[in-house]
Amino acid sequence: MKMGIKILLFLAAIAWFSNIELQAERLVILSTNDTHSQIDADYADRGGILRRKALIDSVRQAEKYVMLLDAGDAVQGTVYFNLFKGEVEFAMLDSLGYDAYIVGNHEFDNGMQPLKRFFGTMHTPRLNANYNLAGTPLEGLFKPYIIKEYGGKRIGVVGINLLPEGMISPVNSVGVEYSNAAEIAELTAAFLKRVEHVDYVVVLSHVGYNGGVEANPTDDMIVSHSRNIDLVIGGHSHTVINPAATKSVPWLLKNAEGREVAVTQTGSSGKNVGYIALDLDSLRIADYRLMPVDRRYDNRTDYPQLRAYLAPFKAKVDSLMNHPVAHCACDVGRSSAMMWNFVADAAFDIISEISSLKIDMTIMNAGGIRQSFTKGIVSEGLVNSMFPFDNKIVVLKMSGRQLLNALAVMGGRGGDLVSRQAYVEYTPVSDSKMARILKATVGGKTIDADATYTVATLDYLANGGDYMVPMTTCERIFVDTMKFGNRMLLYLKEMERKGRKVNPTKKQRMVRK
Repeated sequence: MKMGIKILLFLAAIAWFSNIELQAERLVILSTNDTHSQIDADYADRGGILRRKALIDSVRQAEKYVMLLDAGDAVQGTVYFNLFKGEVEFAMLDSLGYDAYIVGNHEFDNGMQPLKRFFGTMHTPRLNANYNLAGTPLEGLFKPYIIKEYGGKRIGVVGINLLPEGMISPVNSVGVEYSNAAEIAELTAAFLKRVEHVDYVVVLSHVGYNGGVEANPTDDMIVSHSRNIDLVIGGHSHTVINPAATKSVPWLLKNAEGREVAVTQTGSSGKNVGYIALDLDSLRIADYRLMPVDRRYDNRTDYPQLRAYLAPFKAKVDSLMNHPVAHCACDVGRSSAMMWNFVADAAFDIISEISSLKIDMTIMNAGGIRQSFTKGIVSEGLVNSMFPFDNKIVVLKMSGRQLLNALAVMGGRGGDLVSRQAYVEYTPVSDSKMARILKATVGGKTIDADATYTVATLDYLANGGDYMVPMTTCERIFVDTMKFGNRMLLYLKEMERKGRKVNPTKKQRMVRK
């Protein structure tokens, strides 16, 4: 009887050890994108670089194989970038141990020469397969791909970037030659599999989830054109791709052969870290989810060296963030109609004050607003973070036809900012970056295609940024000499002096039909 029990226990032990051996090994791929200089937690107490490190370290402690990737726009969006131009953000990429990183469009905001200086001190591999950077300051600082081996499987990662035209200032991207994102992604993936004998190809992209055109494709188009790509980790559009959410966009898209390919993205500002568990035997994704970066990690952020490095930078940031300049009557989200109305109207008031011109309306871009207001104090640091770009107000003479075309471009990206004098109704046009204008008025009168209008905007838009090509041929009759963010700071201080709080109207001025 005792011998029978011993045999059973022996057989059970063999079965248990055999089961361990049979369990598939896996690679956990962690991803971030569009963290936009969010070194500290945001206004809603989400994100923060120390919390992110604690999360990443906890996964590394629990898993045998971990890869950490970033899909670009690590900079621009808080006072850290205003003051230190990327020094902190790039140091953090190294400190957190990223396996690969690609630039986004905002990495070019200060030009290529500063990027060269920062990249010269970085250890994190920088990937880019579809920019020819020969003859630029960034020549030789990127690889098209990397290959890493986990559990006997070769994993290739390819870097893919967006078309600079309309997204990066021409002054800051002189000499950058773009090749089609979808074509280069597939060609490189095919090379990796056929020549480099890679088992699995990850495309790390900064082109946006969808809404692209053939000349400037997005992630959905990269997948639909591909046969050799297995996973896309994206950025740029700030899309929260979360299978656990009830209204998430699809994360499994069909490639050219009808095979499902995962497309992932975490949103923005470091609020989430993407978690992708890849079964190394089947090379199938066993789990994809978003891991929130929040106060749950506060008791794990004991990183003395990292805190010591950040301390002098944080002290300067805090001094601005604690300096009040105005008050807000309610929460005003950066993407809300209230914020859009406030900024567009403020620009109209500013140009009316600093010039003798009688303007008809203002046009601004939502992408130029990087932070939200919360009810209560508005600090100088918050204003600097909200309007970090080196943009200035310009006034254009536009024909009604040019103005209507500009509004059509704005509608094509879901609407944008117009001042209180204007009202627009539009409907999207499939496979186009321009909407169809159904109704457009200025001062209560329908825009006349043959009339002339005086329109205030930002030089970024007047130069064709955000695809505003209709503005590039307009006559400039006024150019401000002060950065728009500084103008907004003065405007808010004057509101405070007069006892007025920020309390904009909620009514939408660009309405989708």
